[in-house]
Amino acid sequence: MGRKVVIQKVDLDTALCAFLLGVGRGDEVLVVRDKAAPEDLANPEVLCIECGGSGEVEKGNFDHHDTEKPLPPACLQAFQYLSQKDLKLSENLALRELVEYVAILDTQGPKALEERAGKPDFPTLSHVFSGMLLCTKDPKEQLFRGIEIFELVLERKISPFGKMPELLEWREYIAAKRESLEAVKKAVESAEFFQTRGGLRAAFVEAEVPGVLGALYEMGAQVVIAYCQKFGNPPVPKYTIGGNGVRVDGLKPYLAELEEGWGGPAHGTILGSPKGGSKLPPKKIKELVCQHL
Repeated sequence: MGRKVVIQKVDLDTALCAFLLGVGRGDEVLVVRDKAAPEDLANPEVLCIECGGSGEVEKGNFDHHDTEKPLPPACLQAFQYLSQKDLKLSENLALRELVEYVAILDTQGPKALEERAGKPDFPTLSHVFSGMLLCTKDPKEQLFRGIEIFELVLERKISPFGKMPELLEWREYIAAKRESLEAVKKAVESAEFFQTRGGLRAAFVEAEVPGVLGALYEMGAQVVIAYCQKFGNPPVPKYTIGGNGVRVDGLKPYLAELEEGWGGPAHGTILGSPKGGSKLPPKKIKELVCQHL
């Protein structure tokens, strides 16, 4: 058995961080619902990715979400940390570009990616990755398959900012994402748009498919409330509040007065409801967004 690796959920940032740190199928991956155990966080031999809240990279802890201080994406932390030990790594332009792509998407959203490199045609690297998540239910397998996507990007010298080729290895993922986008298109037809007190165009949508935030951003929403009545296993009511280049973390104190457990990354453009589910009705969330953004 290889190293112990602790994660919460798999996304582009977590998977790229793991890839940079050399995580592979021979490692022991533990998926936790909340933070890693204190003994794992204190052990530099254990890799804890997005499950510690400290960003103490010298202890093997790479964190971007739910941190007390602003920290860069976990993949950027890993790249900078490893580059200090290996100067050749910092000179790897293809790897730097991959880290830049994920970091921009994670902290600034799709609009910033378009400003950086224009709007690519379907499928993008994000599409391939999210399609993989749709096809793969086990979080450990999601991590390994995500790492394999990055391996192919570098091996085939594919620019992460452009249109992805429909590789045989990715056909299932691309087909799943294409089907998901059609479902998203139908879901956002029922979106409710409103204007906040601060003059922002906001939208509320109830949907069980991923991708509604990006779709509503493209429709002009600056803030989106996505609500899913049955999220995860076991299913719980879940809210995601996102801002397209707009900070939404100013809502945290108002939400905390009503319900503990709301949080998000330090860049402040995403807020998620408690991991155990939210008891707040949609009307209350819309009121808070309208009044305080």
